[in-house]
Amino acid sequence: MKHVPILLLTLVAAAASAAPVGDSGLNYNRLGVSYESDDSLKSMVISGEAKLGEYLLVGGSYSDVDGKGDLDGTSGNIARFSLGAVFNAGPGDVILRVSYGQGNLANSVQLAVADERSFGVSYRAELGAGFEGEMGFARVRTRIPFLGLGLFTSNDDVISASVRYNVTKNFDIKLSYALQSDDVGGNKVGLSAGYSF
Repeated sequence: MKHVPILLLTLVAAAASAAPVGDSGLNYNRLGVSYESDDSLKSMVISGEAKLGEYLLVGGSYSDVDGKGDLDGTSGNIARFSLGAVFNAGPGDVILRVSYGQGNLANSVQLAVADERSFGVSYRAELGAGFEGEMGFARVRTRIPFLGLGLFTSNDDVISASVRYNVTKNFDIKLSYALQSDDVGGNKVGLSAGYSF
């Protein structure tokens, strides 16, 4: 598992160096609504992303969160903001993203303010017949100071994959899966519907 990020970066670099310069034609201007779930949290997410100019991506999301399992009875919200850069690599694009998120999680006993920073790289490409795929790796740092219980900190490697089907030019559905440690909730599955503009 620890060699997967190195393998992914090697494949992305090879694809980028062998690719002709051009535009992949992928659309990054999207508003979406999704449901995400792992072992600890389930959430409804509203998100948006837009490509500004040739390379710059700006995005954000708001999640309404409810706890599961050990966190049952916990609820709250998480807001995230991201900046990214897109580089064409053959039939697809290499995407670099940094993000910052902050959320409030509460139960009947305590309140915690979660803080999340991440850096990731992914490769997105058309698969044909209206399908697109994306694979990525991100390094995520999570901090949660619990009142009276100290500080929880985790540095996690997240490997993700998603498949998107463009129902029409403007509407799509997307299925995603992320491998992440039990420290931050375990593996996560997501289903979303989006509008591209």
